Amino acid sequence: MAQPVKKKIIEKHPELENKPFYTLIVDGTNLLRICFSDDKINENGLHYGAVFQFLLQIREMIKKQRFDYIYVVFDGAKSGLNRYEYWPLYKENRDKKYALMQKTEGLGEYGKAYEAKLMSMQKYLFNKKKPKREKSDTEKFVDENFDRERDLLLKYFNELYIRWIFNDDDSSEGDDYISYYVSHKKPEERIVIMSTDEDITQLISDTVCVYNKKMGVYLSTKNFTRLKGYDVSNVVLKKIICGDSSDNIKNVAGVSEARLYELMPEIKERKVTLNEVKEKAKKAIDERASEKKKPLKWHENIINGVFNGGYEGDLYEINKKIVDLSENLISKEGKEELDSMMYTVQDPEGRSFENLYNFIVEDNIDELKNEKKFSAFFEPFKTLVDAEILRYKKETEK
Repeated sequence: MAQPVKKKIIEKHPELENKPFYTLIVDGTNLLRICFSDDKINENGLHYGAVFQFLLQIREMIKKQRFDYIYVVFDGAKSGLNRYEYWPLYKENRDKKYALMQKTEGLGEYGKAYEAKLMSMQKYLFNKKKPKREKSDTEKFVDENFDRERDLLLKYFNELYIRWIFNDDDSSEGDDYISYYVSHKKPEERIVIMSTDEDITQLISDTVCVYNKKMGVYLSTKNFTRLKGYDVSNVVLKKIICGDSSDNIKNVAGVSEARLYELMPEIKERKVTLNEVKEKAKKAIDERASEKKKPLKWHENIINGVFNGGYEGDLYEINKKIVDLSENLISKEGKEELDSMMYTVQDPEGRSFENLYNFIVEDNIDELKNEKKFSAFFEPFKTLVDAEILRYKKETEK
Protein backbone atom coordinates (compact mmCIF):
# COMPACT_ATOMS: atom_id res chain seq x y z
CA MET A 1 0.00 0.00 0.00
CA ALA A 2 1.31 3.47 -0.91
CA GLN A 3 2.44 5.45 2.12
CA PRO A 4 1.01 8.95 2.73
CA VAL A 5 3.27 11.83 1.69
CA LYS A 6 4.07 14.10 4.61
CA LYS A 7 2.91 17.71 4.42
CA LYS A 8 6.45 19.18 4.72
CA ILE A 9 7.67 17.04 1.82
CA ILE A 10 4.73 18.18 -0.33
CA GLU A 11 5.55 21.82 0.42
CA LYS A 12 9.08 21.29 -0.92
CA HIS A 13 7.97 19.03 -3.78
CA PRO A 14 4.41 20.04 -4.81
CA GLU A 15 4.47 17.64 -7.77
CA LEU A 16 4.12 14.77 -5.29
CA GLU A 17 0.64 15.94 -4.37
CA ASN A 18 -0.70 14.94 -7.79
CA LYS A 19 -0.66 11.22 -7.10
CA PRO A 20 -2.29 8.88 -9.62
CA PHE A 21 -5.95 8.18 -9.01
CA TYR A 22 -8.33 5.75 -10.68
CA THR A 23 -11.64 6.15 -12.49
CA LEU A 24 -13.97 3.45 -13.78
CA ILE A 25 -16.24 4.36 -16.71
CA VAL A 26 -18.93 1.81 -17.57
CA ASP A 27 -20.59 1.64 -20.99
CA GLY A 28 -23.97 1.07 -19.34
CA THR A 29 -26.04 0.15 -22.38
CA ASN A 30 -23.42 -2.33 -23.54
CA LEU A 31 -22.99 -3.99 -20.14
CA LEU A 32 -26.69 -4.12 -19.23
CA ARG A 33 -27.57 -5.96 -22.44
CA ILE A 34 -24.86 -8.53 -21.67
CA CYS A 35 -26.19 -8.88 -18.11
CA PHE A 36 -29.57 -10.14 -19.33
CA SER A 37 -27.89 -13.55 -19.57
CA ASP A 38 -28.72 -13.79 -15.83
CA ASP A 39 -32.26 -15.22 -15.67
CA LYS A 40 -33.24 -14.37 -12.07
CA ILE A 41 -36.96 -13.73 -11.57
CA ASN A 42 -38.45 -12.29 -8.36
CA GLU A 43 -41.51 -13.47 -6.43
CA ASN A 44 -43.73 -11.20 -8.55
CA GLY A 45 -42.57 -12.85 -11.75
CA LEU A 46 -40.45 -9.85 -12.80
CA HIS A 47 -36.98 -10.37 -14.22
CA TYR A 48 -34.23 -8.71 -12.18
CA GLY A 49 -31.20 -10.76 -13.24
CA ALA A 50 -29.70 -7.93 -15.31
CA VAL A 51 -29.83 -5.57 -12.31
CA PHE A 52 -28.13 -8.09 -10.04
CA GLN A 53 -25.51 -9.02 -12.64
CA PHE A 54 -24.73 -5.37 -13.44
CA LEU A 55 -24.09 -4.56 -9.78
CA LEU A 56 -22.05 -7.75 -9.47
CA GLN A 57 -19.80 -6.73 -12.38
CA ILE A 58 -19.07 -3.34 -10.82
CA ARG A 59 -18.48 -5.07 -7.48
CA GLU A 60 -15.91 -7.36 -9.08
CA MET A 61 -14.14 -4.38 -10.67
CA ILE A 62 -13.99 -2.59 -7.30
CA LYS A 63 -12.52 -5.68 -5.67
CA LYS A 64 -9.71 -5.72 -8.27
CA GLN A 65 -8.94 -1.98 -8.08
CA ARG A 66 -9.83 0.83 -5.70
CA PHE A 67 -11.59 3.46 -7.82
CA ASP A 68 -11.91 7.08 -6.73
CA TYR A 69 -14.74 7.77 -9.19
CA ILE A 70 -17.22 5.59 -11.05
CA TYR A 71 -19.33 6.78 -13.99
CA VAL A 72 -22.02 4.81 -15.84
CA VAL A 73 -23.19 6.08 -19.24
CA PHE A 74 -26.44 4.97 -20.89
CA ASP A 75 -27.65 5.74 -24.42
CA GLY A 76 -30.91 7.64 -24.74
CA ALA A 77 -33.68 6.82 -27.23
CA LYS A 78 -32.30 9.40 -29.70
CA SER A 79 -28.64 8.43 -29.33
CA GLY A 80 -26.93 8.24 -32.71
CA LEU A 81 -29.13 10.87 -34.35
CA ASN A 82 -26.01 13.05 -34.68
CA ARG A 83 -24.36 10.36 -36.86
CA TYR A 84 -27.50 9.73 -38.87
CA GLU A 85 -27.15 13.27 -40.20
CA TYR A 86 -23.88 12.19 -41.88
CA TRP A 87 -24.98 8.70 -42.93
CA PRO A 88 -28.76 8.08 -43.33
CA LEU A 89 -28.40 4.29 -43.09
CA TYR A 90 -26.58 4.46 -39.74
CA LYS A 91 -27.77 1.57 -37.54
CA GLU A 92 -30.70 0.94 -39.89
CA ASN A 93 -30.05 -2.76 -39.32
CA ARG A 94 -30.93 -2.21 -35.65
CA ASP A 95 -34.36 -0.80 -36.54
CA LYS A 96 -33.42 2.72 -35.45
CA LYS A 97 -36.09 5.21 -36.57
CA TYR A 98 -33.87 8.27 -36.93
CA ALA A 99 -35.88 9.74 -39.81
CA LEU A 100 -39.00 9.72 -37.67
CA MET A 101 -37.14 11.27 -34.72
CA GLN A 102 -35.84 14.04 -36.96
CA LYS A 103 -39.22 14.79 -38.56
CA THR A 104 -41.15 14.87 -35.29
CA GLU A 105 -38.85 17.28 -33.43
CA GLY A 106 -41.11 19.89 -31.83
CA LEU A 107 -44.36 18.24 -32.96
CA GLY A 108 -47.17 17.44 -30.56
CA GLU A 109 -48.46 13.94 -29.93
CA TYR A 110 -50.98 14.19 -32.81
CA GLY A 111 -48.24 15.32 -35.19
CA LYS A 112 -45.96 12.50 -34.15
CA ALA A 113 -48.69 9.92 -34.61
CA TYR A 114 -49.55 11.35 -38.05
CA GLU A 115 -45.90 11.28 -39.19
CA ALA A 116 -45.45 7.72 -37.91
CA LYS A 117 -48.51 6.55 -39.84
CA LEU A 118 -47.37 8.36 -42.99
CA MET A 119 -43.90 6.84 -42.82
CA SER A 120 -45.41 3.38 -42.27
CA MET A 121 -47.52 3.78 -45.43
CA GLN A 122 -44.53 5.00 -47.43
CA LYS A 123 -42.47 2.06 -46.26
CA TYR A 124 -45.21 -0.39 -47.25
CA LEU A 125 -45.76 1.13 -50.70
CA PHE A 126 -42.29 2.08 -51.82
CA ASN A 127 -39.62 0.25 -49.83
CA LYS A 128 -38.14 -2.47 -52.02
CA LYS A 129 -35.33 -3.44 -49.64
CA LYS A 130 -35.02 -6.94 -48.23
CA PRO A 131 -37.05 -7.38 -45.05
CA LYS A 132 -35.13 -6.79 -41.85
CA ARG A 133 -34.06 -9.76 -39.76
CA GLU A 134 -36.71 -10.71 -37.22
CA LYS A 135 -35.61 -10.28 -33.61
CA SER A 136 -35.16 -13.42 -31.54
CA ASP A 137 -37.27 -14.08 -28.46
CA THR A 138 -34.24 -13.22 -26.32
CA GLU A 139 -33.77 -9.86 -28.04
CA LYS A 140 -37.45 -9.06 -27.63
CA PHE A 141 -37.27 -9.97 -23.94
CA VAL A 142 -34.29 -7.64 -23.43
CA ASP A 143 -36.09 -4.79 -25.22
CA GLU A 144 -39.19 -5.27 -23.09
CA ASN A 145 -37.32 -5.21 -19.77
CA PHE A 146 -34.32 -2.98 -20.50
CA ASP A 147 -35.76 0.41 -19.48
CA ARG A 148 -37.29 -0.89 -16.26
CA GLU A 149 -34.10 -2.54 -15.05
CA ARG A 150 -31.96 0.43 -16.13
CA ASP A 151 -34.17 2.77 -14.09
CA LEU A 152 -33.78 0.56 -11.01
CA LEU A 153 -30.00 0.79 -11.38
CA LEU A 154 -30.08 4.58 -11.70
CA LYS A 155 -31.97 4.75 -8.41
CA TYR A 156 -29.40 2.52 -6.68
CA PHE A 157 -26.45 4.43 -8.16
CA ASN A 158 -27.51 7.59 -6.33
CA GLU A 159 -27.13 5.84 -2.97
CA LEU A 160 -23.74 4.39 -3.95
CA TYR A 161 -22.29 7.73 -5.21
CA ILE A 162 -21.95 6.26 -8.69
CA ARG A 163 -22.28 9.10 -11.18
CA TRP A 164 -24.51 8.36 -14.16
CA ILE A 165 -25.52 9.95 -17.45
CA PHE A 166 -28.78 9.23 -19.23
CA ASN A 167 -30.84 11.64 -21.31
CA ASP A 168 -33.56 10.25 -23.58
CA ASP A 169 -33.61 13.40 -25.73
CA ASP A 170 -29.86 13.59 -26.34
CA SER A 171 -28.59 12.70 -29.82
CA SER A 172 -25.14 11.87 -28.43
CA GLU A 173 -24.14 8.26 -27.85
CA GLY A 174 -22.50 6.81 -24.76
CA ASP A 175 -19.25 6.56 -26.73
CA ASP A 176 -19.31 10.34 -27.24
CA TYR A 177 -19.54 10.99 -23.51
CA ILE A 178 -16.78 8.51 -22.73
CA SER A 179 -14.51 10.01 -25.39
CA TYR A 180 -15.17 13.55 -24.13
CA TYR A 181 -14.35 12.51 -20.58
CA VAL A 182 -11.10 10.81 -21.64
CA SER A 183 -10.00 13.86 -23.66
CA HIS A 184 -10.63 16.13 -20.64
CA LYS A 185 -9.26 13.91 -17.89
CA LYS A 186 -6.57 14.98 -15.45
CA PRO A 187 -2.95 14.04 -16.32
CA GLU A 188 -2.54 11.93 -13.20
CA GLU A 189 -5.83 10.08 -13.77
CA ARG A 190 -5.82 6.40 -14.72
CA ILE A 191 -8.99 5.19 -16.44
CA VAL A 192 -10.53 1.75 -16.93
CA ILE A 193 -13.40 1.66 -19.44
CA MET A 194 -15.71 -1.33 -19.16
CA SER A 195 -17.11 -2.17 -22.60
CA THR A 196 -17.06 -4.83 -25.32
CA ASP A 197 -17.64 -2.18 -28.02
CA GLU A 198 -14.74 -2.18 -30.49
CA ASP A 199 -15.17 1.58 -31.08
CA ILE A 200 -14.11 2.28 -27.49
CA THR A 201 -10.70 0.67 -28.04
CA GLN A 202 -9.57 3.74 -30.02
CA LEU A 203 -9.40 5.54 -26.64
CA ILE A 204 -6.70 3.23 -25.30
CA SER A 205 -3.50 5.00 -24.27
CA ASP A 206 -0.76 4.75 -21.66
CA THR A 207 -3.27 5.94 -19.04
CA VAL A 208 -6.48 4.39 -20.42
CA CYS A 209 -7.30 0.70 -20.79
CA VAL A 210 -10.49 -1.14 -21.76
CA TYR A 211 -11.86 -4.12 -19.87
CA ASN A 212 -13.64 -6.45 -22.29
CA LYS A 213 -15.92 -8.73 -20.27
CA LYS A 214 -16.51 -11.18 -23.12
CA MET A 215 -12.76 -11.66 -23.62
CA GLY A 216 -12.07 -11.45 -19.89
CA VAL A 217 -9.05 -9.19 -20.45
CA TYR A 218 -7.85 -5.63 -20.00
CA LEU A 219 -6.90 -4.30 -23.43
CA SER A 220 -3.96 -1.91 -23.25
CA THR A 221 -1.18 -0.49 -25.41
CA LYS A 222 0.98 -3.42 -24.25
CA ASN A 223 -1.22 -6.33 -25.31
CA PHE A 224 -3.57 -4.94 -27.97
CA THR A 225 -1.53 -6.04 -31.01
CA ARG A 226 -1.08 -9.54 -29.62
CA LEU A 227 -4.77 -9.95 -28.80
CA LYS A 228 -6.41 -8.08 -31.70
CA GLY A 229 -3.86 -8.56 -34.49
CA TYR A 230 -3.09 -4.92 -35.32
CA ASP A 231 -1.69 -1.77 -33.71
CA VAL A 232 -4.14 0.09 -31.46
CA SER A 233 -3.39 3.39 -33.22
CA ASN A 234 -5.15 1.99 -36.33
CA VAL A 235 -8.56 1.22 -34.80
CA VAL A 236 -10.17 4.20 -36.55
CA LEU A 237 -8.39 3.69 -39.88
CA LYS A 238 -9.36 0.02 -40.07
CA LYS A 239 -13.02 0.81 -39.45
CA ILE A 240 -13.04 3.73 -41.93
CA ILE A 241 -11.84 1.36 -44.66
CA CYS A 242 -13.42 -1.94 -43.64
CA GLY A 243 -16.67 -0.58 -42.19
CA ASP A 244 -18.70 -2.16 -39.40
CA SER A 245 -21.68 -4.39 -40.15
CA SER A 246 -23.04 -4.01 -36.59
CA ASP A 247 -23.57 -0.26 -37.17
CA ASN A 248 -24.37 -0.62 -40.89
CA ILE A 249 -21.22 1.32 -41.82
CA LYS A 250 -20.13 0.27 -45.28
CA ASN A 251 -16.64 -0.76 -46.37
CA VAL A 252 -14.55 0.17 -49.37
CA ALA A 253 -15.93 -2.17 -52.04
CA GLY A 254 -14.05 -5.46 -52.06
CA VAL A 255 -11.82 -4.63 -49.08
CA SER A 256 -11.97 -6.97 -46.11
CA GLU A 257 -9.71 -6.87 -43.06
CA ALA A 258 -7.66 -9.72 -44.54
CA ARG A 259 -7.10 -7.78 -47.78
CA LEU A 260 -6.20 -4.61 -45.90
CA TYR A 261 -3.56 -6.52 -43.91
CA GLU A 262 -2.32 -8.14 -47.12
CA LEU A 263 -1.86 -4.75 -48.77
CA MET A 264 -0.58 -2.95 -45.68
CA PRO A 265 1.08 -5.35 -43.20
CA GLU A 266 2.54 -2.31 -41.43
CA ILE A 267 -0.90 -1.76 -39.88
CA LYS A 268 0.01 -4.51 -37.41
CA GLU A 269 3.15 -2.73 -36.24
CA ARG A 270 2.72 1.08 -36.28
CA LYS A 271 0.32 3.92 -36.96
CA VAL A 272 -0.66 4.04 -40.63
CA THR A 273 -2.37 6.89 -42.48
CA LEU A 274 -5.05 6.71 -45.16
CA ASN A 275 -2.68 8.34 -47.65
CA GLU A 276 -0.15 5.56 -47.04
CA VAL A 277 -2.81 2.95 -47.81
CA LYS A 278 -3.78 4.77 -51.02
CA GLU A 279 -0.13 5.07 -52.06
CA LYS A 280 0.41 1.37 -51.39
CA ALA A 281 -2.62 0.52 -53.54
CA LYS A 282 -1.26 2.71 -56.36
CA LYS A 283 2.13 1.03 -56.08
CA ALA A 284 0.46 -2.39 -56.32
CA ILE A 285 -1.38 -1.27 -59.48
CA ASP A 286 1.88 0.02 -61.02
CA GLU A 287 3.65 -3.25 -60.23
CA ARG A 288 0.89 -5.27 -61.90
CA ALA A 289 1.01 -2.95 -64.92
CA SER A 290 4.78 -3.55 -65.25
CA GLU A 291 3.99 -7.27 -65.33
CA LYS A 292 1.30 -6.61 -67.97
CA LYS A 293 -1.48 -7.61 -65.55
CA LYS A 294 -4.83 -5.89 -65.08
CA PRO A 295 -5.20 -3.83 -61.92
CA LEU A 296 -7.22 -5.39 -59.12
CA LYS A 297 -10.57 -3.67 -58.72
CA TRP A 298 -10.31 -3.39 -54.93
CA HIS A 299 -6.98 -1.55 -55.29
CA GLU A 300 -8.70 0.97 -57.55
CA ASN A 301 -11.58 1.25 -55.12
CA ILE A 302 -9.20 2.24 -52.31
CA ILE A 303 -7.66 4.99 -54.45
CA ASN A 304 -11.00 6.30 -55.73
CA GLY A 305 -12.94 5.86 -52.49
CA VAL A 306 -15.58 3.54 -53.94
CA PHE A 307 -17.72 2.20 -51.10
CA ASN A 308 -20.57 -0.27 -50.82
CA GLY A 309 -23.93 1.19 -49.91
CA GLY A 310 -24.59 4.19 -52.12
CA TYR A 311 -22.65 6.87 -50.28
CA GLU A 312 -22.67 10.44 -51.56
CA GLY A 313 -19.87 12.92 -50.99
CA ASP A 314 -16.36 12.34 -49.62
CA LEU A 315 -16.74 8.71 -48.60
CA TYR A 316 -13.68 8.52 -46.36
CA GLU A 317 -14.62 11.76 -44.63
CA ILE A 318 -18.15 10.51 -43.95
CA ASN A 319 -16.88 7.33 -42.32
CA LYS A 320 -14.35 9.31 -40.30
CA LYS A 321 -17.11 11.56 -38.95
CA ILE A 322 -19.12 8.51 -37.91
CA VAL A 323 -16.27 6.41 -36.53
CA ASP A 324 -13.65 8.75 -35.06
CA LEU A 325 -14.63 9.62 -31.47
CA SER A 326 -12.16 12.51 -31.44
CA GLU A 327 -14.60 14.29 -33.78
CA ASN A 328 -16.48 15.15 -30.55
CA LEU A 329 -20.07 14.72 -31.72
CA ILE A 330 -21.26 15.16 -28.14
CA SER A 331 -24.00 17.78 -27.86
CA LYS A 332 -23.50 21.15 -26.17
CA GLU A 333 -25.91 20.07 -23.42
CA GLY A 334 -23.98 16.83 -23.01
CA LYS A 335 -20.70 18.68 -22.57
CA GLU A 336 -22.23 20.98 -19.99
CA GLU A 337 -23.69 18.06 -18.06
CA LEU A 338 -20.42 16.14 -17.98
CA ASP A 339 -18.34 19.24 -17.17
CA SER A 340 -20.55 19.92 -14.17
CA MET A 341 -20.16 16.33 -12.99
CA MET A 342 -16.43 15.67 -13.38
CA TYR A 343 -14.58 15.73 -10.04
CA THR A 344 -17.32 17.68 -8.27
CA VAL A 345 -18.16 16.57 -4.74
CA GLN A 346 -21.48 14.85 -4.07
CA ASP A 347 -23.64 15.91 -1.17
CA PRO A 348 -24.22 12.92 1.16
CA GLU A 349 -27.52 14.38 2.39
CA GLY A 350 -30.28 11.82 1.85
CA ARG A 351 -27.95 9.03 0.68
CA SER A 352 -27.35 5.86 2.69
CA PHE A 353 -26.98 2.10 2.55
CA GLU A 354 -30.19 1.97 4.56
CA ASN A 355 -32.01 3.71 1.70
CA LEU A 356 -30.44 1.29 -0.74
CA TYR A 357 -31.56 -1.72 1.29
CA ASN A 358 -35.11 -0.37 1.45
CA PHE A 359 -35.12 0.03 -2.33
CA ILE A 360 -33.81 -3.51 -2.77
CA VAL A 361 -36.60 -4.89 -0.61
CA GLU A 362 -39.23 -2.69 -2.24
CA ASP A 363 -38.16 -3.77 -5.73
CA ASN A 364 -37.98 -7.44 -4.75
CA ILE A 365 -34.35 -8.02 -5.70
CA ASP A 366 -34.67 -11.38 -3.97
CA GLU A 367 -30.98 -12.27 -4.15
CA LEU A 368 -30.09 -9.30 -1.89
CA LYS A 369 -33.13 -8.95 0.40
CA ASN A 370 -31.46 -10.90 3.20
CA GLU A 371 -29.60 -8.38 5.41
CA LYS A 372 -26.45 -10.51 5.70
CA LYS A 373 -26.31 -11.09 1.94
CA PHE A 374 -26.93 -7.40 1.33
CA SER A 375 -24.10 -6.35 3.66
CA ALA A 376 -21.65 -8.86 2.22
CA PHE A 377 -22.53 -7.96 -1.37
CA PHE A 378 -22.17 -4.18 -0.98
CA GLU A 379 -19.15 -4.21 1.38
CA PRO A 380 -16.68 -3.50 -1.49
CA PHE A 381 -18.69 -0.39 -2.44
CA LYS A 382 -17.97 1.13 0.97
CA THR A 383 -14.52 2.39 -0.09
CA LEU A 384 -16.11 4.40 -2.92
CA VAL A 385 -18.81 5.80 -0.63
CA ASP A 386 -16.32 6.70 2.13
CA ALA A 387 -14.02 8.45 -0.35
CA GLU A 388 -16.88 10.54 -1.74
CA ILE A 389 -18.06 11.52 1.76
CA LEU A 390 -14.51 12.48 2.77
CA ARG A 391 -14.13 14.69 -0.31
CA TYR A 392 -17.38 16.43 0.52
CA LYS A 393 -16.27 17.07 4.11
CA LYS A 394 -12.93 18.51 2.99
CA GLU A 395 -14.64 20.74 0.44
CA THR A 396 -17.18 22.10 2.92
CA GLU A 397 -14.47 22.73 5.52
CA LYS A 398 -12.55 25.07 3.21
